[in-house]
Amino acid sequence: MKTIHLSESELALVRNAMRAYLNSFGHDEADVVTDIKRVLVRLAAATDDRPERSELIG
Repeated sequence: MKTIHLSESELALVRNAMRAYLNSFGHDEADVVTDIKRVLVRLAAATDDRPERSELIG
């Protein structure tokens, strides 16, 4: 496992980038979509403004 330290603005940037990346995939990339959703859940756990898990898993 790797650890990186991000400022609040960097964390927001990564979270938004992952959401945009997720939106660019369709049903044919189910494994990638699953991995992205897992990362988004972990990113949400690192912030105060946590979206609901169901919003990310959808």
